[in-house]
Amino acid sequence: MTKLPHTQLEEYKIKASILHKQLKSDDLEVALQAAVRFQRLVHLETAVPNEIIAQQANIQRKHALTVIALENDYTSWADLKQRLERKEKLAAFRKRNKYTLLYPQRCAGFINSWYAHYEEAREHLVHDGGYLLLYKNDFFVCQRIYIQTLGLDPDDPDWERIGFDWAQPTDQDALDRLKGKLEQINKGLS
Repeated sequence: MTKLPHTQLEEYKIKASILHKQLKSDDLEVALQAAVRFQRLVHLETAVPNEIIAQQANIQRKHALTVIALENDYTSWADLKQRLERKEKLAAFRKRNKYTLLYPQRCAGFINSWYAHYEEAREHLVHDGGYLLLYKNDFFVCQRIYIQTLGLDPDDPDWERIGFDWAQPTDQDALDRLKGKLEQINKGLS
């Protein structure tokens, strides 16, 4: 049986369970290290580690979940959970669509240069310019009018930031912004 990898949210839950068990450990050093981490909680921030260990019966898994959230710069477990679920939902949406948003029906009439291999498409981009996009397992280079028909601004500075290359961008944050804009455009069209 193949074991599926854990989601990031599941990993955080596992870390919280481990932290909770460490606090209850018979090994005093392990318990003290865990207690120090629990001092992030508002109601325990003034308690010394030995006091936290003495109160371990009152410390629940939900407290460990909050500690994990705080250690990862979230305001609460609910905040961490909501953001990760939204991120995972977006990743699943993108995987399902596998960049089909880059080749919608309204753009089917354009003549683009298509390639089965990224290297060939990249060579075309470097030599002739344009915008290197993907569709399923293929690559294509298109021009400004195609980008406009997609609903994106061909002069958006993020294009330059990604090197006009959607397949292997030089700036992932810029690509994420372009993806977000494209997804918003397509929500409005459906």
